[in-house]
Amino acid sequence: MTYKDALYDTYVSSHIAHRKGISDPRSLAIQSKIFDGHFGRLLPLRREKVADLGCGPGTLVAWLKNQGFTQVSGVDFSHEQVANAHALGLEEVVQGDIFDFLSTNKDFDLLFARDVIEHFDRQMVFDFLAAARGALRPGGRLILQVPNAQSPYFGRVRYGDFTHELAFTAGSMRQVLNAVGYSSASIHPWRPVAFNLKSRVRSIAWRLLEPVLQLPIVVESATRDPIVTMNLIAVAEK
Repeated sequence: MTYKDALYDTYVSSHIAHRKGISDPRSLAIQSKIFDGHFGRLLPLRREKVADLGCGPGTLVAWLKNQGFTQVSGVDFSHEQVANAHALGLEEVVQGDIFDFLSTNKDFDLLFARDVIEHFDRQMVFDFLAAARGALRPGGRLILQVPNAQSPYFGRVRYGDFTHELAFTAGSMRQVLNAVGYSSASIHPWRPVAFNLKSRVRSIAWRLLEPVLQLPIVVESATRDPIVTMNLIAVAEK
């Protein structure tokens, strides 16, 4: 057994549970509000077939069902994550390898991969993006969430999980998406979402701090509006 096999086999009990707890109906409701803020504006108009790749306990799967998609599925390698999803009543979540899933399921309107490709090496990232493109219908969309190496604090995410291999910048993300053959790619920050009093305070505080963190990059490289959130979101279309 490799170290990754061992870590993935106990992914919830050894990593997730003590950091975030086990997903339950309350956390599902909170996550739905966060997804509204991060992804609501990025969804395609056509809402038929969608899958969340590396879906964890299925919180995004539940949200996508509420967004009107008619065919929703999720796949995760960790049997503990899948068990958590089933405990929440999300039978659409299956245990399996996402490459196998993409080879046998096609014509998706939308594919999600949140906190997934940073676990891969470079060749696997390229292969995954190609496989996802092949599984999308023409005009279909891929949404990624990855650690942002341009953030001053990206190491908290990059090195916060022993199975992580990579982090990305807006530039490297566009580079590989373009090389794989996606027709367009846009990159977005992953800012705090305001949905209650505490999160509103965090959102306001971040809006005040963000220009300060951007300033050294702007001064040195003349980059306009650099993304400095610890994660970034990439949206690519076939």
